Amino acid sequence: MENLSFKTSSPWEKGDIGSIDSYSKGYMDYISRSLTERLAVEKAVELLEKGGFRSLEDYEASNKKIKAGDGIYLVKANKALLAFRMAGDFKEGMNMIAAHVDSPRLDLKPKPIEEKYGLAFLKTHYYGGIKKYQWMNIPLALVGTVVLESGDKLNINIGNEKGDPVFVISDLLPHLDNRKGDFREVFKGKDLNALAASIPFKAEDKKILLNTHF
Repeated sequence: MENLSFKTSSPWEKGDIGSIDSYSKGYMDYISRSLTERLAVEKAVELLEKGGFRSLEDYEASNKKIKAGDGIYLVKANKALLAFRMAGDFKEGMNMIAAHVDSPRLDLKPKPIEEKYGLAFLKTHYYGGIKKYQWMNIPLALVGTVVLESGDKLNINIGNEKGDPVFVISDLLPHLDNRKGDFREVFKGKDLNALAASIPFKAEDKKILLNTHF
């Protein structure tokens, strides 16, 4: 009868708490830093190199032959990553795991800045199957990569550090909202404009702005 009884147990009772805590913190660090495809690939490469992996370009540059046991990775367009460890002859088959590094989000439109009611908004368009109403009245961060005319890349991350300004898509409080109808009609993608600034520019600030390229 003991074998037929259904029992549950906590994973904390089966594993070492210190190991579980260490793994969880490592995972939290990964997802906290991997806010875009580029950042996810960048962090994954960092972890691979710590584990002894080398890029395929390094093998090609040094004319080093790939042998069994080698860990190799290849980055494509800074947004896709292929990593593998040679175990033997491909004729014997291979084990493969595939995963996405992108996620539902709001992207800025090509010309995103809009002034309305004396406020500055950033116009967005959504990517992925988001629920529009879930993006209202929550603090948002601006994360991405800007490619300069020189070809240099500049990572932007505003809103995730203590003291950073944050962005918000403002909406009515629930108890003040008398809109009726299907929520898919009430909350539309075209209305997901993030409030970005409210302090007017001074004359000297405008001169700086006119000489700035985004």
